[in-house]
Order: sequence, then structure tokens, then C-alpha cells
Amino acid sequence: MADANPKDAARNNATPAFISRPSVQMVLAVLLFLSLTVLADRYLRAHTLDLTEDNLYTLSAGTKEVLRDIDEPVTLTYYFSRSLAAPYPQILSYGKRVEDMLRAFAAENPRNIHLSVVDPEPFSVAEDDAVAAGLRGLPLMDRSTLYLGLTATNSLDGEASIGYFSEEREKFLEYDLIKMLTSLDADPRPRLALLTQLPMQFGPGGPQAMMQGRSQPYVVYEQLQEFFFVEDLAADFAEIPAETELLMLVHPPALNEDQLFAIDQFVLKGGRALVFLDPHAEAMDPRATMPNASTLGPLLGAWGVNMPESKVVGDAALAQRVQMGGNGPDSVKDYIFWLSISGDFLSDEDIVTGSIDNLNLASAGVLEPVEGATTTFQPLVTTSSVAMLYDADRAVGVPDPDALLRELEPSGQAYTLAARISGMASSAFLERAAAEGAPNANPAVGAGDINVVVASDSDLFDDRFWVQLQELLGQRIVVPLAGNGSFVLNLADHISGSEALLALRGRGISKRPFEVVDRLRREAEAKYLAEEQRLEDQLAGMEDRLAQLEAQNPDGNQVVSPEAEAEKARFRDQLLETRKALREVNRSLRSDIEALGSWLAVINIVAVPLLVILFALVRVYLRRRALAESRN
Repeated sequence: MADANPKDAARNNATPAFISRPSVQMVLAVLLFLSLTVLADRYLRAHTLDLTEDNLYTLSAGTKEVLRDIDEPVTLTYYFSRSLAAPYPQILSYGKRVEDMLRAFAAENPRNIHLSVVDPEPFSVAEDDAVAAGLRGLPLMDRSTLYLGLTATNSLDGEASIGYFSEEREKFLEYDLIKMLTSLDADPRPRLALLTQLPMQFGPGGPQAMMQGRSQPYVVYEQLQEFFFVEDLAADFAEIPAETELLMLVHPPALNEDQLFAIDQFVLKGGRALVFLDPHAEAMDPRATMPNASTLGPLLGAWGVNMPESKVVGDAALAQRVQMGGNGPDSVKDYIFWLSISGDFLSDEDIVTGSIDNLNLASAGVLEPVEGATTTFQPLVTTSSVAMLYDADRAVGVPDPDALLRELEPSGQAYTLAARISGMASSAFLERAAAEGAPNANPAVGAGDINVVVASDSDLFDDRFWVQLQELLGQRIVVPLAGNGSFVLNLADHISGSEALLALRGRGISKRPFEVVDRLRREAEAKYLAEEQRLEDQLAGMEDRLAQLEAQNPDGNQVVSPEAEAEKARFRDQLLETRKALREVNRSLRSDIEALGSWLAVINIVAVPLLVILFALVRVYLRRRALAESRN
């Protein structure tokens, strides 16, 4: 005992003997791990280490700016039927994703953003509150209702809500949440200045129709008035009203230099603009014999955009089916100047086009970025590669759809029909801006950071291209056939928002493709599908031959030769062997993927725990070795 190490004795007295056992230490480590997991899930969900490719769980700088600027209490109530969503992994996962982002919002400004998460069980008070808040539930098979919505209120009686978080909007989740928060204390209606030649205020008959009591404004115009204070600019306007928050130019008339300079300065000083030009506006006069074009002179070039004059685009892949006189199926033809755009030709990375299903355009031009421009050119709407440019006069009168289609020689490139233009731009009138830049109440500027959207078609506003109008009990019923109205309204709403909102784009989706699995599937298909097709053809031939042999003796009345019986038996055997081989090929198509799944299962179920155990054993071994060395 005299030789015992005093430090070892103190350590042994301080630590109970049973705790030093490796098995006990491993149990304690597991309990500690589980405890930390529960505590982290409860209190640290808003704090993340984002290793995803698109930074799905990292708030953008614009979002953080908006959240930090909230200087009054905001209450967020998230209604998530977690218990009802348990049998539906996809909904449950997305519900947790929304909750995680809301917790990140609250963590960014805990003083003023207060989040409560409610599980509205069926027939509960919480469910009554969700219904009263106007949330839309998802009916389930057992007649219960699953809620996945949000309400927001502030101290100034501002209210907003998202009725249901649709997975289709996942890539725009951050934008939708920020848009809702900024709408709590927004002014009633932003001011929109509209300059157009189209009869948007009166309908196809123009002012004469209004005087005769037949005025029927464009549907888009009526919708804009619901969300904006719309001020119509006269063709001879001298200045843009000072309170204007959004300038919309829709097939504008010919403008003089003073008017172009006013637009130039409005945009350079931070004003937002939506510009819809057209090489031939069919809405002006469907029976026109000459193209009715619009332009902004030197402004487009100063913004870094070019729109070829007197050119319309024809697209065989996106052509609408149009009845061109007469009756019967032969009268319905592909008209390549009228485009129905959907799918991959609408940018899924943009807030606006990512939520639009389709657009109908007519006699549209094309947009091109100017080489060396300092602005950013972001396409929103494009054609397919089966397209080419035609002279605009080919779109007037009564075009021959068949002749246009025969003349089409695909250029192999996708043309841009609408684009966002942003970044630093110079004035189109640099000398005048310098001369009028002297100190005064509103000096001219020679450059500025711009945010505009330019489109090469204005006919998308015309009702006949995107809505069906019906009369019911004296009321006009609007049935949308395309997303033209949503496109214009969403553009106006988005571009008139804050800089933070403009900076937000689609953030990608949390469900990632299984790239390795997809590669294995493609390789397997390339390897086995040809063999599968050969066997199927062989099988079909054998079945036909066997049916012919059996048809020779349908009732068993005829004498069948031994050779025929032997041939039938041989075909049956070959038929069975071919079916067996076909099953083997189908099994081979899945074998590599199943093997990958098995390896992943082994890694998750066996390999990772073994690595943890191995780490623990090595640590115990090293600790005992160090303890033995210290005793010696």
C-alpha cells in the first residue's frame, strides 16, 4: 500500500467503481446522446448548420434585414396538425420544414417576433380558431381536417394569413413568409402610373363603347385597380407623378425626348417599371394591314436590352391550335405566331413565373442582352429552340398558318420574351443629365441602380387571349384560360415591394433527386431494355404461332399429326422459357438499385453503430493504457 499512487487513490475515491466499467460508460453515453438530441430538438431548432447545396435552411440577407427592422410586436400562430400528418411522411416533413423556418424567423428578432405552434386536433377549440382565422384545411379519409397554415397579427391591428402551405410553393416559402410580414403594416394600395395605347379602360370598343354604355374594361385592368391606385397617364404627359411607386408602360405611344427623359430619370432614381412593348399589337386592331409597333427609343439600349425592330417570333413547338375559318378538323391549325407557353419555358427560379402554369402571347417580339452591358439580364419567359424570326408584316391581315410552318427553319436557339433587368445603368441622355444635374429640388442623375421588367408582347393583356367571359344574372363571370392576369399582377406586386423582397428568388426544394439511383436506372435500362424488347417480340411471335396451331383443331374433331403435336409442345416449352427469361431481365433492371439500397441499409443500420462502438472501445483502450502508464 505504501507504493500506491496518491493521485490514483484520489481518483478511485472520487469516482464510483461501477461507473468505470466500459459497459456502464457506453450506456451513459447513449443516454447523454439521446438527452442532447431531445434538448436540441426542443430548444435549438432555429439554429442550423446548413450543408445543403442550395442553402435551403439559411435565411437570405434580405430576409434578415426585414426581420431585424420589425420594431413592433408581431404574433405568428402556426397551425400544424402534426398528429394527423404522421401517416403522411411527405406532409409531415414539409410541416416541420415550415416550422423550422418560422423558428429561424423568431430567433432573428426574438424581442418582437413571437411564435406559437398549435396542433388543432379534431373538434378542439384550436380547430375552431383555425377555421375562424380563415385557414383552409385538407380533408382526410376519416373526415378529419389537416391544417398547415399561418396567421400573423401586429399591435396596430394588422392581420395576414397563409391559408395552406402548398408543397408546390416550397421554393418560394421564404418569400411568401416575408411578403406576409411586410403586408401587415403596408399602405392600403400602392400608386401605379399606367401609360398605354390599348383600350384597357374601356374594352375593345374604346371610349365610344363607354358613351354607348357598352364599356367592358380589360380584366387585367380591373384586377390592377383592386390592388393598386391606378393613375392613367395621358399620351402627352409632361412628368411622372411624384407619388408613383410603379410605372407600367403597355404598348406606349410614340414619345418625345422630354417624355423619354422623364422615364429615364424615374428608373435611374430607383423607380420600378414594367414595360410591355410589341412589334405588332393585335389588340389595337385585329384587322390591321400594317404592323402596330411600340418602342422606347434609346432607353432599352441604355438598360442593356435590345428588341429587334419589325420582327415577330414563330415557334412550332409552342404554337396554339387556332380555327382559321371553315369547319371540321382541317380548319384547326397550328398558328406559330400565337404561343401557349408553359413548363420549362417559364423560369422556375423566379418568384413570379415559378407560380404560373401557362401564358398565351400573340405576335411577340424577342429580347436580347446588349453585349458589354453593366446590367443583369435574367430571362423569365422563353421560346423553344424550334423557333425563328419573321418580318412583322407577316402577322397582319389573314396569315396562312401552313405556309408559315413550311417556311420555318428552326434557329436552334431559345428566344427571350420577357426578362428582368437589374444593376447599374447609365442615362440614355448623358449630356442632358449632366446639364440638369445642378443642385435643385430634383437634380438629374447620369447613372443609377435599376429594377425593371421588359416583355416583348402587349397582347397578353387582351381578354380574348386568356379569359372566357360569361354573363350570369347580369354579372360578368371571368373564366381564366391562361395565367396572363396572374403574371401581370404578380409582377406588379413583386417589383413594387421592398429591395429585400426583390432580392429573394426561388431557394430550391428540400427533396433532392437520387442522382446515383437515377444513373443506375439509366445504365440498367440501356443494358437490358433492348434484350427485353427482343424477348417480348419473340414471345408475341410464339403466342401467335401457338394460337394458329391450336386453331387448326378447335373442337378436337380433326386428327392432329404427331409432328404438329410435337411442334405445339415445343412452342409451349419455348414460351415458358421466354417468359422466364423476360422475368429475369425485369429483375435485372432492379437488381443494381436494390443492391445499392441494401448497401445503404447496411451502412445506416450496421456500419455507423459499429463505428461509434469502435470509437468508444478505442477511447476506453487508450484511457486504460494511459492509466497504466501513469501508475508505472
